[in-house]
Formats: sequence, C-alpha cells, structure tokens
Amino acid sequence: MSELRRILDLWKRASAEGDEICLATVVAIEGSAYRRPGARMLLTSSGQRAGTVSGGCLEAEIAKKAWWLTEGGPSIQRYSSFFDDDGDMPYGLGCGGTVLVLLERGEADAQHLKALRRSVEDRTESVIVCSTDKDSPGTVLILNHSEHTVYERDPGPEATRLAQEALRTGRSAHSGTYFVELIAPPPSLILFGAGDDAQPLVEFASTLDWHVTVADDRSNLARVERFPHAAAVQNLETALAQLGPETAAVIMSHSYEQDRKILRVLLATDMKYIGVLGPRRRTERLIGEIAPALQLTPAECMARLHTPVGLDLGGHSPASIALAIAAELQAVLSGREARKLSAPVHA
Repeated sequence: MSELRRILDLWKRASAEGDEICLATVVAIEGSAYRRPGARMLLTSSGQRAGTVSGGCLEAEIAKKAWWLTEGGPSIQRYSSFFDDDGDMPYGLGCGGTVLVLLERGEADAQHLKALRRSVEDRTESVIVCSTDKDSPGTVLILNHSEHTVYERDPGPEATRLAQEALRTGRSAHSGTYFVELIAPPPSLILFGAGDDAQPLVEFASTLDWHVTVADDRSNLARVERFPHAAAVQNLETALAQLGPETAAVIMSHSYEQDRKILRVLLATDMKYIGVLGPRRRTERLIGEIAPALQLTPAECMARLHTPVGLDLGGHSPASIALAIAAELQAVLSGREARKLSAPVHA
C-alpha cells in the first residue's frame, strides 16, 4: 500500500474509532532534506501513525511532542540536520539542511485529508495555502478544483490570489510566508496486457500511487482477482472507448493484432508517454502499417514511442522488467533524465 493510501486508511480508522488526529506537514526546507515540502505524517491520539516527514530521524520526536505543541493551535517546528547543530538532540545524520514542519489538528486537518481523498477517489485537484509565519502558522485557505472555498481562516487577498494561480498553473509554490500546495490526482497509467509480466508492474505502479487500469481481451487473464492493486480491469473495447486524461500507457499484450489496434488509437491522443514492449523492429513494422491511416510519417510515430519500453537496468525476470518500465515512467513523468545521482553534473 502506498504512503498516501496508508495515511487515508489510518484517517478512516481513526474517524470510525473516535480518535483525535494531528497532521505533520513539511512546509519548507533549507539546504538538503530527505523529504520535500508536502510530505505528511498522520498521528492519532491512540498512538498510531502513518507517513513520514524525514528519513526516519524526526518521526518519533514529532510523535512524542506534537500533542502538547498544538494545545494552543497550529505550531511550526524547525529541525536542523547539520553536524554542528547546537541543539540538545541531533536530528538525522548530517544531511546539511533544515526542515520546517507544520503541526496542526482540528478542522484544518480534516479538510487537508478530504483534499487528499478527492485527489485519489474523485481524481480532482485542490489547493492548500499554509502560513509558515512562526507567529501565525497554519492553514489559511483550501480551494477545490472549481475554486470553491472548503476551508478558510482569515486568508486575505494574497492567499486567495496564490491559490487561484496554483490551480491555473498546476504548480505548488512558496511565496513569502506562504506554502501553496497543489494537491493533484496521482498519475494515470493504462496497461494494455494482462499477462503474468503485467502483475509486478501494476504492483510497482500502485506503490507509487499511480491510478492503474489493466485492459485485455483475454477474459481468462483480465480478471480483478489477478490485479487487486488496479483501479479497473477492462476489455480493450471498453478501455479504448473510454480513454480519458491518461498520462501514460504501456503496451505489453504480446499480440501483434491487439498492439496494432491499440497503437492506432493511442497515437491519435496527446498522452505524455506511450511505451511498447518488444523488439524495436517489431514496433517499426507495426508503425509502417498504421502510420498512413494517421496521416503521419513512420518517423513521427516512432518519435512518440518509448520502444523497447523501459531503462536498461539488466535482468530478464518479470519483476526486473517491471522495475525498468516503472523507472522510465517515473523519470519521464517527472521531466527528469534517468541518470545516476552520483554522476557529475556538468554546467
């Protein structure tokens, strides 16, 4: 289960059991830090927790002090991980950065979590504006995807402007003492093919919080019980007729005829990523057959594809192939080059 779903699951359990909750959110970092702004940890009054705000060095300390720190309202706590930190307790292992964590409970927490739930279940956006001012910290405004106010605490015109701008641009931002966070739906992946090699890819994608649909015409394979982590399991006709704002697709049906049908539809969309399993020569043959009907050249079609799909990580097992595909998807959807972090960066 992904971190986000663990947080939402704990929230649902806490609500059912009448537990109070406290939400810890990273709202700013200075220097290096393991987690980025927007990382969350949910605490319950019964002592349970889900999510992380660091690499494991802050969670116990926050859980121990969060309740009394928030007795008078929201609280901003500053944690340093420098080696020469003068505090009584060294946090971390010298990451060389400072983390600002907002601790909050009450109605603001509930609305935060509802925004997260909307992103997963309804696949709609929200924007949360938090003040990081140590004298007046806390959530000041939450808007849903239609700019309707679902929570406010004296936001002021600047907070409203920043929230509306985040919804228009689709980006989170820092501005002055405000952390403006866009809560967007997780990436959507449609996987064409329900063979055994598709199962580990669905599991990887689900762990990354992606919204996964599996599509295949082989009814003996396209079964919900084979893909418990998928959001939907469909036949090809249904999947291709209902293509929505999917951001990525991977074709691994191992059927030449099915792949040709699928590619003809997908190449007419504006998907950010289309991956095709199998030798490049096979894909080139497929494209040669369908490009004229799309009024595109074979070169134009091939330029849109990631084929053979995945990164060259080595390994030939279904799990290692799934890892290679998931890694390439993560890099492309994040707009990053898939390079070693230890590789030198040239200006």
